[in-house]
Amino acid sequence: MRGCLTTIITLIILFAFGGTALAAIVIIVPLLLGDQDAESLADFHWYTWGTIILLPIILLKLLVKMSRVTSNYICNMLGID
Repeated sequence: MRGCLTTIITLIILFAFGGTALAAIVIIVPLLLGDQDAESLADFHWYTWGTIILLPIILLKLLVKMSRVTSNYICNMLGID
């Protein structure tokens, strides 16, 4: 039950905020790291590309962890195993 609930919570959050978060990462990260004057994607520095690649992975791991915590809380509150 907890796994199903974790999956449902994760998918709801991903479908609600996933596209917006990905677009925000691609737009905001270069601004924060000083690559706002780049004319194309090929002009980004290596650390900007690393951040653009690693940030969604880290945020996805955090999302799954928080979904597990939330589903555990809900199941414990309802007394479901």
